[in-house]
Amino acid sequence: MTFDSSEWNGRRSDLLRYVGRRLGDVEIREDIVQEAFVRLLAYQAKPNITVANIPGLLRRISLDLIRDHFRHSSRIRNVELTDDIPCEQPNIQQWLEQRQLIGIVAGVLKAMPRLRREVFFRRRVEGQSAKDVAEALGISPGAVDAHVARAVLDLYMATEKGNGRVGE
Repeated sequence: MTFDSSEWNGRRSDLLRYVGRRLGDVEIREDIVQEAFVRLLAYQAKPNITVANIPGLLRRISLDLIRDHFRHSSRIRNVELTDDIPCEQPNIQQWLEQRQLIGIVAGVLKAMPRLRREVFFRRRVEGQSAKDVAEALGISPGAVDAHVARAVLDLYMATEKGNGRVGE
């Protein structure tokens, strides 16, 4: 395609008006016209291709690009940003409360007797059965249950005392 400057501007202006009747956004209109010319040039660069009606092909390409634009924009969900949309991340107060709770739990776990802590971790964290824990540590399954119950009670009492909200 060999256009001189006036012919190029004339076809571009015509195509901008054509696309403008279908789109209100000036920036998108400019992008579509530019893409239409790029696609026309790419099409004409193929061997054994001659285009008899260049303005018609430009309009056809533009119309396809407009349809693609609307198809794509209908899939994108626009959300109005307001203060009513809650953030999924914890706020600073919640974060501080979580840090405080972690500190309380860590302190209670450190203060537990070694055997109770070991039984608790094996049962509650690692998910081992009472029988497996009892065999591994050389205690009865009843003792395993008692250690777990005591550890849970220690944690409950410490967290209830620490923030006053556990059990509400």
